[in-house]
Amino acid sequence: MAGRKKKLKKRRFWHKVAYFRHRVRPENGSDFMNQKLLLIAFTLVTSLIQATPFCANEKATREYFHKLCDYIVREKSNVPVVFVGGYYMRDLVAGYKIFGDRRYLDTAIAYGDWLLEKQSARGYWVTGYNRNAYLADTGSALGLFVVLYDHVDKRRQRSYFEAIQRYVDAIQKDGLIRPSGALDVGLLGDQETGEPGRPYHQDYTTSSSLTGGEIFTWMYHMTRKEKYRQIAYNTQKWILSTMREDGVIPYNHPGGKSDLQKTGDAKNDFMLWTNSLYLNSAYVGEGLLSFDTYCRKGEWRKEIRRKIKPHIDYVLKTQNPDGTWSVPGPWDQKRSPGIINFLIWYYRHVEKDPRIPAATEKFEAFLLVPENAKRFGLLNEGAIPESKNQIAHDCVTGLTGRALADMLKPGVDVQW
Repeated sequence: MAGRKKKLKKRRFWHKVAYFRHRVRPENGSDFMNQKLLLIAFTLVTSLIQATPFCANEKATREYFHKLCDYIVREKSNVPVVFVGGYYMRDLVAGYKIFGDRRYLDTAIAYGDWLLEKQSARGYWVTGYNRNAYLADTGSALGLFVVLYDHVDKRRQRSYFEAIQRYVDAIQKDGLIRPSGALDVGLLGDQETGEPGRPYHQDYTTSSSLTGGEIFTWMYHMTRKEKYRQIAYNTQKWILSTMREDGVIPYNHPGGKSDLQKTGDAKNDFMLWTNSLYLNSAYVGEGLLSFDTYCRKGEWRKEIRRKIKPHIDYVLKTQNPDGTWSVPGPWDQKRSPGIINFLIWYYRHVEKDPRIPAATEKFEAFLLVPENAKRFGLLNEGAIPESKNQIAHDCVTGLTGRALADMLKPGVDVQW
């Protein structure tokens, strides 16, 4: 019976496609009417495409993400913290691709124009919450230019490329590529001038993920210059070299709160291996899946995919019964939703592990209960953070949007 229904649905789908192919011929009406018919056809096609395997209640999840995008347009169109704004606007670009709502794209483009103006003459962006220039934060923000590139005019495309070119040139010129292959944390703000000054001189996982794995890979994607691909590969290789046998990837906090070189110190070990485990996974995943998708080198892909398996296993084994990751708190759990994007990439490109759709559906079920979402910290559900935790709540809201988009349209956040 199920097979007969599937065949009937497929037959009806192709009948409707044929009908609309006929109706949108130029001789059958005005350009306006043709565009209207095409929009109707698009809606029909998307409604008939096989459901995503990552949602148990796709209709409710679509409605939820749609409302989240509306909230971002209404409340978060001019966020001054660049990495937070970058994620919110990337939600809107994905929302535009899924729903076709032009407001979403226009809001993201306007934010991109503002972001261009904020680049310093030296090539960096300050964070928006202090005077330092963090390569991790910047990678998150510039991810907006990457996903917007195909949706803007030639002038903006040129501006995006030139801005990112200045940024990666500055990283190389200022010695922010570490001997290990990792990227430095960034530049400390000068106390007198307020401008970014000296490097941290520290290997840093998140900058290696977001600027190393994502932005340098995009530069290779755009230019085919081998030096960019090599830098991106070196960052991913370094990250994986730090992984423990059980799959945990350490988070070496900037400024000496934890140190990979230190052993036998309980506080250091906690900060390194436990305190930020899941936010680290989310960020590592963002850079790694970008690199895997666009590095265009089979042997490197095989190496990355093989080495990351213990980490994927660990993350799947340690998901909370309620569908979240980490203990409830302001930072580790608030940045954990990117794990969903990581798992979806792994399922689609590496191994169709049945635990992954089960994990994403568990997370989905959690979010669709308003009380859960509010407790999780989602601002669109009425969460009211203390002022000191505003960025954490913005993080969980923006990153949850990115996860929802990928659950609905797998890979949408990394379509370059």
